[in-house]
Amino acid sequence: MSMEENHEIYRFYAAKAQCAKSGIWDPDSHKYYYCDMTQGTIHILDLTDMSRQDYSIGMQIGPMALIEGGSGLVMGVRDGFGIFDFATKKFELIARPYDLNSGWRMNDGNVDSKGRFWAGRLFDKDETKPGTIYRLELDGKTATPVIEGICCTNGLLWSPDNKLMYCGDSTLRKIYVWDYEEESGTPSNQRLFFDAATYFDGVPDGSNIDTEGYLWVCFYKGHHLVRISPSAKVDRVYNLPVERPTQPIWFGECLDELVITSASLGVNTAIWPESGNILKLFAGVRGQLKNKYKLKGSKADKGQQYSIDIRIKGTIGKLRSFL
Repeated sequence: MSMEENHEIYRFYAAKAQCAKSGIWDPDSHKYYYCDMTQGTIHILDLTDMSRQDYSIGMQIGPMALIEGGSGLVMGVRDGFGIFDFATKKFELIARPYDLNSGWRMNDGNVDSKGRFWAGRLFDKDETKPGTIYRLELDGKTATPVIEGICCTNGLLWSPDNKLMYCGDSTLRKIYVWDYEEESGTPSNQRLFFDAATYFDGVPDGSNIDTEGYLWVCFYKGHHLVRISPSAKVDRVYNLPVERPTQPIWFGECLDELVITSASLGVNTAIWPESGNILKLFAGVRGQLKNKYKLKGSKADKGQQYSIDIRIKGTIGKLRSFL
């Protein structure tokens, strides 16, 4: 297969976001969720009529996942871990693994096969400062530090058999791999998987994985989506019409399409006019839906609660091709 894939790329949605990320497709509700990280906003797009609801939580957002049972979203945010409740439309901080106003914030993460939510912290003022990856346990209040030394967590993933765990460090432009013990959620034997600096401009950002175990990695500031084999060989390279793609998720009836968020912040939109929008492409291989967080029991030990602004934007945009 050639390095350059010419599959047609579509505009999925004109989000016009500063930094869209953390996309989630829920086929049961026909909704697509994403956040605008720097704006601190959650966006829920109803794919039946392309109407959108927007919610502000008042702080920067990182990774998000649906809670099993449909009660809301779990998130990594500036101050730690929180839950946005769909019924009350309120955000609640549930775990705070570091001090407020410390300069740390949650950047990216994912849910493992057992329903635990993972997120890694990033130091805003100095992204070379080594951070910590935490595992939010199913009790919804315990944030266990698991991995030290990753400066900028991005693309946290597990292999299809859950025997390997991957995570990129955007600061170092490297992707690492660990052996993974699924039951306990324990990674070990960290080693370099892929040195992105030797291949591509930009930095490895959000990623996903297909059923064959190939990683699909967005290169922020590099306008590429790259498929990397389990043996760390570059398999495909897609040139995207956005300079800063941020994260791909699996989509479609057969889960063989990818929906890709992007950022417009800091981009010359005269050159990259689609920046901040959400793209779609046909991958030709299958992935899986994002795992849901398996929150157990009542939300004990409640933290600080934040009120939100609700701004309904109505019907916005329709899917169209621009290439």
